[in-house]
Amino acid sequence: MVGTPSKKNWLLPFTIVCVVLGGLLGIQVHGQQLRGATAIGRQTGLLVERLSRNELQLTQQSEEIERLRSKIAEYEEEAASERGLARLMSEELQVNRFAVGTIAVKGPGVELEIADSTMRVSGEPGASDVFVIHDYDLLQIANELWAAGAEAISLNGQRLRTGSAIVCSARLIEVNNVTIASPFIFKAIGNKDKLVSALNIRDGVLDGLRVLQFPVKLTSKDEIVIPPAMVAPVYEYAQPVEKGEKR
Repeated sequence: MVGTPSKKNWLLPFTIVCVVLGGLLGIQVHGQQLRGATAIGRQTGLLVERLSRNELQLTQQSEEIERLRSKIAEYEEEAASERGLARLMSEELQVNRFAVGTIAVKGPGVELEIADSTMRVSGEPGASDVFVIHDYDLLQIANELWAAGAEAISLNGQRLRTGSAIVCSARLIEVNNVTIASPFIFKAIGNKDKLVSALNIRDGVLDGLRVLQFPVKLTSKDEIVIPPAMVAPVYEYAQPVEKGEKR
């Protein structure tokens, strides 16, 4: 009959459509398999990385435990004799004296000398204060030295330590209740390169002082000697925590 499609006419397009759909389905399944394999690979990589990091930490902890065990054994051996115990006590006392600054120390470091600005201006009263070294300038310098790893610092011969105060008093500056005057000389013991870099940092305190023509002389030295504090700190309220007390 005219106009009626034969079986052969629609069989070929149908076959082509089936082949195309089958290919697309195969590609989709393969893509899912690849994504699954990639995810598994990433998870495996993370697990391996974590395992390696944990093994390294365990190794470091084991080494630290062995070091502490050896130290304890040494202490026990030394403490068995009066001579050994005396040596341990002497070493502990030396460490504490160093911490509170009651002994002179020496080592590599830097020396910094600064003075009031050579710039002078006329104008409103008090304008000249900008060109004078103040206590906050000295405090900022001391903080930059501590932050750079300084192990000991002095200012005009006064040892800076816990409890040291740098304050203005009647247009004068006092350190540890001792009056000091320009030029101000800092001495600091530590890594010379780090201390110099810290003080010369851009927009740091010395950078600002140089702009206003404050004389600044910074020198690194192989040996710096810093005197002891004149008076040991006195603790009125802070008391040591005894063994067994709740903290």
